[in-house]
Amino acid sequence: MIKYYLRVKTYTLAMRGKSYLNGLNINSSVEKVSGRGGCGYAIIVHDDPERASRLLGTLGITVLRIESGKSNGVS
Repeated sequence: MIKYYLRVKTYTLAMRGKSYLNGLNINSSVEKVSGRGGCGYAIIVHDDPERASRLLGTLGITVLRIESGKSNGVS
């Protein structure tokens, strides 16, 4: 199963976004991620990252970048 990382600026925004998406029955979680710009946080979703990003935008949460990767779980 592919998981999508919706990168945001802060832990607070990531947790707010996760709670909002979970309330809409979009399963999500938060992970600390590192990259060229240093450490940051990402909201993890498994379905339609573009839709999740648009929904987060309605809360004023800007998704900086969407990345994808394989999850370690069994699909």
